[in-house]
Amino acid sequence: MKPTIAVMSYRWLTSLIRPIEDKLLESVNLIVIDAVLEDALKEALRIEENQEADVFVSAGGNARLLSRYLKSPFVEIKITGFDIFLALKEAMKYSQRIGVVTYQQKIPYLEEVSEILICHVEQVTYNYLEEIDKVLDGLLNKGINTVVGASLVLERARNKGMHGVFIYSADGIARAFDSAVKIALSKKAESEKAERLRIILDFAYSGIVATDKDGIITVFNPSAEKITGIPRYKALNRSIEDVIPNTRLIEVIRKAKPELNQFQAVGEIKILTNRIPIIVNGEVTGAVATFQDIGTIQKAEEAIRKSLFEKGFLAKASLDDILGNSEAINEVKRVAHLYAQTDSTVLIVGESGTGKELFAQGIHNAGARAKRPFIAVNCAALPESLLESELFGYEEGAFTGARKGGKQGLFELAHGGTIFLDEIGEISLKLQSRLLRVLEEHEVMRIGGDRIIPVNIRVIAATNKRLGELVKENKFREDLYYRINVLELHVPPLRNRKKDIPILARYFLGQLRKDLNETETEEIVNNRVFMSYRWPGNVRELKNMVERFAVLYEKEDPARLLSLIFRNKQMEDANATELEKIIKVLDSVRGNKTKAAAELGISRTSLWRKLKDLRDAPPEH
Repeated sequence: MKPTIAVMSYRWLTSLIRPIEDKLLESVNLIVIDAVLEDALKEALRIEENQEADVFVSAGGNARLLSRYLKSPFVEIKITGFDIFLALKEAMKYSQRIGVVTYQQKIPYLEEVSEILICHVEQVTYNYLEEIDKVLDGLLNKGINTVVGASLVLERARNKGMHGVFIYSADGIARAFDSAVKIALSKKAESEKAERLRIILDFAYSGIVATDKDGIITVFNPSAEKITGIPRYKALNRSIEDVIPNTRLIEVIRKAKPELNQFQAVGEIKILTNRIPIIVNGEVTGAVATFQDIGTIQKAEEAIRKSLFEKGFLAKASLDDILGNSEAINEVKRVAHLYAQTDSTVLIVGESGTGKELFAQGIHNAGARAKRPFIAVNCAALPESLLESELFGYEEGAFTGARKGGKQGLFELAHGGTIFLDEIGEISLKLQSRLLRVLEEHEVMRIGGDRIIPVNIRVIAATNKRLGELVKENKFREDLYYRINVLELHVPPLRNRKKDIPILARYFLGQLRKDLNETETEEIVNNRVFMSYRWPGNVRELKNMVERFAVLYEKEDPARLLSLIFRNKQMEDANATELEKIIKVLDSVRGNKTKAAAELGISRTSLWRKLKDLRDAPPEH
C-alpha cells in the first residue's frame, strides 16, 4: 500500500499543486484539504488521529500553526529567494510600490532583493485573520495597491480592488513535495519494519524484555507477560529493577558482557534466561533478556522424546511374548516382572541366541518407562571410536568427518527411557570408564564438548561372557562390574528348557509355512530329533533350523528330511568344534605347527591335512 500525503492548502496553492498531482500519485496517495489556520488545524488533527496520512504538507500561516500541534512528519513549503524574486518581478508589472504581506514573521533579506529590482517594498505582517483587512487598508492609505502574499491575502486584496501576486512558485512547491514523498516512503518502510518486529516479538515463544541504557523497559512481549504474570502496562517505561528485581540487566549494561543459560526465579516461576547487552557503534545503549519457563522447556523436551519414541526408538516385545511353559523360563519371566518395577540397572546373562534382548524389551515395556524411548546398542558391532561417538555424541568439528552442528549421542536420545547395551563385555577399558560415569552421575559430555548434559536413563546390559573372570584378567573394570550387576537375570539355554522346543518350533513353522495343517505341524515339531539335539545356538539356531526345513519341505516324509538336516548340522558342528580346538592350540604355541601337532598327538602332516579339509570343505546340505 502506498503512503499518503495530506496537504492543508487554499485556492492559489491548490492551483499550483494540481499540475504535479498525476506525477505524485505514482508513488503516494494525496489528500488536499482547502482550509486555513484554525479550520486547517482542526481537520489535520482529525486526519492524524485516524492515521489517514503519513506526512503533512502546508505553507505560510497554516504551516506555522500546524507545525506546533502535529506529531506526524511535516514539510513546510518555504518561500525561497527565487520565489521572492519572481513574485516581485511579476508585481512590478502593476506598480513600483509593492506590499508584501506575511503571517506573523517578515521575510529576511527582502530589502536587498527589492534594491536589485529598483522598487519600493513595504513589508507587513498579521497575527489573526481579522487583521488582514486592516493591514491591506493601511497599504492602500500609503498609496500601495499591489500586494504579494499567500492565498487568503490575495483573496481579500482582490475584494478591495488591489492587484495580487502569489508568493510561492511552482518550483518551490515541487521541491517541497519531493521531500514529502521521500519522508513518506521512508516512514512507510520504517513502519513496515517496526510492524514486522512487533509481530515477531508478540509471537515469539520466549519471553523478551529490553531496556534502554538507564534500565527503563522499552519492550515487554506477550510471552514475557504470560511467563512472569506481570501485565505489560505495568512494566513498560518503568525501571527493570522495580519490575523484576533480580534480573541483572543493569549489571549486563554496566559490564557490557552477556550472561547465558542462567537460572532465575521470578516470584514462584523458575526460568532459564539469556541476558545480552545492546551495543551500537561501540556504545552500550541497553540490554535484552530472553527467557523460558523451565516447566515449558521440560514439556518441550517431553514432546521431543515422544517424537523419538514414535519414530522407532521403542521396544516391540513384552514379557508375555516370550514363548515357553517350562519351569525354567517361567521363573525367569517372574523375576523379570519384579525387576521391571524398579529403575535399577539389570545385567542379563545368557548364551548367544537365548533371547536376552527380548527380555530387555519386556522389562522396559513392563515398567514405568514403557512409553519412553528404548535404544538397543550392540557393543561388539562397532569399533571403539565409532561406538564412543554413537553413545556419547559429538560437537561440530570434534574430529575429521564430524557432522555439521554435531550429533546427539544415544544416551541423550534415550533420556527418560532405557538403553540396552548388548555384549557389554566387548567394551574397551577406556569406554568402560566413561560408561561408569554415566551410571554413577547420570550425565554425559559429548566428544569435543565442554558442557555436562544430564540424562535420566535406565541401563540394561547383556553378556554371554563370564564378566567375573574378565575382571580377574583385568579385561573388565571391577567397579563397573558391580555397578551394572545390581539385578542379575540368567536366561537358561534351550537345552535346559527342552519342554519349550515344540512350542517354539510350532510358532516359527506357523510363521513360515501357513499352508501346513495342524496334523502335519504336530508331526514335525514333535519329531525326536528336536529333543535329542544339544542346540548350541539356542533359540536363534532353532529358528534357523526350522526355516531351513520350511524351505526344503515339499510334502515328503518330514522325519527323513529332518534327519538329513540334523545329520548335516551335527557334522558341521563337529568340524567346527575340531577346527576351533586346533586353532586354539595353534594360538597357544604362536602358530608353531610342529608343537601344535605334538600337543594334539598327531603328525605334522595330519595336522596340515585336517586344517585343509576342515577349512576348505563346503558345508553339506
